[in-house]
Amino acid sequence: MPELVQGYRLQRDCLTSKVLNVSTALTEEIVSWDGRSVADLLSTYERHCAEEDFVATILLHIADADSQRAATWLMKKHLEAGNSLSAVECRAIIGRLSAQHHWLSVLHLLQCLPYLSILEEDSADIEKFLDACVESDKKFVRAWAYNGFNELSLRFPRYREMVDGMLARVSKTETASVRARIRNFRKRR
Repeated sequence: MPELVQGYRLQRDCLTSKVLNVSTALTEEIVSWDGRSVADLLSTYERHCAEEDFVATILLHIADADSQRAATWLMKKHLEAGNSLSAVECRAIIGRLSAQHHWLSVLHLLQCLPYLSILEEDSADIEKFLDACVESDKKFVRAWAYNGFNELSLRFPRYREMVDGMLARVSKTETASVRARIRNFRKRR
């Protein structure tokens, strides 16, 4: 186990070093985003998504409170476009879940969860993140947090009973939009 942790740290450090050597064009666009225009983010994505260091640059900004809304949106778009991440990149995202300061950043990362490889050893951190998200006053965050719990139960059977009970309870008490989201992902189980 210590070898895995040391290996992860080494890979993380290499990933960070790699980011520091990239062109600043993508970074400049992320940092200068106005916080409103999805069209601008889409344009940024289209210009930079094929760059070798695209994901590494995005990962750097996911941890930054000032640029994480743009970065998480770009990551979600990248994954929805059919791209995948390495195990190290997935763990980097998981390691940044609790560093999100804006509800939209949280939502974007919740929407990324189905695309991530999740190791058993990371499941407790994800569970803690999801527990906080189901308490959000934002209904979309809650809906996607329940979806996250569903993902955990599909990947790790030990969560199945707890999640089934949780979903049964909240299917009676949540808002209509959250209940609709729960019905949709339960159909795909």
